[in-house]
Parts: sequence; C-alpha cells; structure tokens
Amino acid sequence: MSNDMFKKACLVQLATSCWIGTKNINQSLMGNLGSSPDWLKGKKLLVNPELLGPIKTSIQQARKLLARYALPFPMAGLHLVPKDIIDDIDNRLEMLKSEFLSKVETFAAFYEDAREEAKAALGDLFSETDYPQDIKQKFRFTWSFVVLDVPSKASFLSPDIYQKEKTKFLELMAETRELAMAALREEFGEIINHLSDKITGGDKPKVIRSNMTNRINEFLDGFSDRNLFQDDKLSALVEEARGLVKTINGNSYGVQYNDVLRQKFTKDFNTLKASIDAAIEEMPRRRIHLDDGERGLLLPDAA
Repeated sequence: MSNDMFKKACLVQLATSCWIGTKNINQSLMGNLGSSPDWLKGKKLLVNPELLGPIKTSIQQARKLLARYALPFPMAGLHLVPKDIIDDIDNRLEMLKSEFLSKVETFAAFYEDAREEAKAALGDLFSETDYPQDIKQKFRFTWSFVVLDVPSKASFLSPDIYQKEKTKFLELMAETRELAMAALREEFGEIINHLSDKITGGDKPKVIRSNMTNRINEFLDGFSDRNLFQDDKLSALVEEARGLVKTINGNSYGVQYNDVLRQKFTKDFNTLKASIDAAIEEMPRRRIHLDDGERGLLLPDAA
C-alpha cells in the first residue's frame, strides 16, 4: 500500500516564520504593580502589529492552500499532495512566496521608523537589545516535497529493528488512508450542508445566485485527483451531488418557484445529507500516536 500511495502522491512540508514583534516584560517591573508578581504576566509590543499583518496573511494563505487542496498526514507539518496537482501547488506557493518576500522588504524599509515609534511609546520599557540588527533573517517561507519509506533490508538495521520500523510504517500508511478518507468525507459534508441551507433552508423560495455552486464545483472538479484511496462510497455520493448541481445550474428558476420540483429537490438534498452524515460516522476514529523518536527511522527523501 505504501508503494502505491507514493506513486500517486507526494508529501509537502511547508516551513514559515514571522518575527513575533513582542517581548515579555521583566518580572521585576511587573512586581511594582502588585504584591505578587507570580500573578502578573505582561508583554510589550516592539512595533505596531499592523505592520506585520500583511506578512502573516501570506503565511495563512499558504496554509489554507494546503488545507484546501492537499490531504492530511499523521506527521505534523506534512500534507499529502496528489501527483497531478503538485505542479499547481508548487506554482501557487511560488506566487505566495514572492508576495511574502515583497511584504518583508516593505516591512524592513519601515523597520527603523517603527522602532523609533516604539521608543517614543514604550519609554523606559524600550530596549535596543530587543530589536534584531538584520530583521529580514527573522522571516522564512520555504517548502519541500518529500517521500517517506522504510529503510531497506540491506541497511545498517538489525532484522528486529527493521521489522519494527516496517510495522510502524505500514501502520502510518493505514492511518494516512483513514485520515485522507475522513477529511474528504467531512469536507464534502460541510460543503453540501452549507449549499443545502443556502438553497432549501426556510419556507420561502431562495434566490439562487450563480456563485452559490462555486465551492461545490471546485470540490467536484478536483475530487478524482484527491480521491487517492478510491473511496467508492464517497464517489457514489459525489455522483449524486453532480446530478443535483446540474439541476441547480440548468433550472435554477424551477428550483426556486416550482413547488413540486422544489420539494423533490429538497428531499433529494436531505437524503444526500443523511447519507454523507452516515458515511462520516462510520469512519474509524483510530489514531496512532508515534513520538519523534519512534518516527525517527522513517527516512525522508526530498523529491
């Protein structure tokens, strides 16, 4: 199963950092505000936080990109990316990185002015040592594509350790399958519930706008690439959804104002929602917890 998975997908590891722009206030100073400094904890802003906002936004956009188009993986910081969209993900990350670096340059250009503003505002709490000389070194936006596998039998591992590592790796792959399938089912269920509420919720006919189906269409278009583990049950539900979406796009007026069609459409949507809820509920909730030491012998190879 592991070999098959990495023929269809790759792991991506995103690493980002942003200067925090705050500092803990010395506890001796906090003690002057009360009798027990243990009850008082404080931080000071080193710059106006709004200056760092655009940089943090680029980081959030990158994380949302992976959350939306990739699949979860049991090891922290890694996402499973179907091979057919690796180039697209890489190109989008390049664009976000370019924006990120541009924002860092803008912040660096205002860094001295921001520090002077803080000096005036903080008074005695201001300290030059709180401010890095090369502020651009505090920002990072990188990613790499990774493949995991067990060491070969010919490696330095003893037969006992090799077998343990092989077992752990296969368990990791099994959990990956469960996580990926559960994530797709839950995402699909959330989209269908949201769309259903928009179109069929309430007693009065809803105005059906063209952009209402954008999200479901995006999911349907990318489903075949993201359905790495051939979830047949979800595939059948997705096909049902395609038919409903086709009805919305082809006869939105009828869905709004024809009572018979609207009632049938509402019934079909409710049936689909119930089927999705059941599919989500039946997914196993097993989780394998491997600490860093236990995972250590899984060898990453940069793609």
